[in-house]
Amino acid sequence: MSTPSLPDDLSMRERQVVEIVIRLGRATARDIERELPDPPTYSAVRSILRILTQKGVLRKTPLDGRDWYAPSVAPAAARKGALRAIVRNFFGDSAGAAACALLGQKNLKLSADEADRLIRLIESAREVPSAKEDEREET
Repeated sequence: MSTPSLPDDLSMRERQVVEIVIRLGRATARDIERELPDPPTYSAVRSILRILTQKGVLRKTPLDGRDWYAPSVAPAAARKGALRAIVRNFFGDSAGAAACALLGQKNLKLSADEADRLIRLIESAREVPSAKEDEREET
């Protein structure tokens, strides 16, 4: 069984709400309202939570007269979904462009283990040239 991930069709505000709930672990509508930049009305927050619950992204648990919301997806799956959206929306669906932007930052520090892991990932992701491309390079 595959791990559920975040849907690709979340609005910016829905994604913000999900990120807050993931960061807090669980939250009420008031908690989310306090955390949102330029927060909408309380009823708008509740509406977003209802939509996210219907989409299966969040689950609602009533406790002590309040509704608590928690992520329905594992944090790792949520990270992958968020990263997919960033790569698609800001880097034209180019993982290479996103990686270059991240690794090109001035104050970026990588441990030797992190650098080795990145090298292995890049090598495994590199496209293997076809036989026709090999023939063209030889001529």
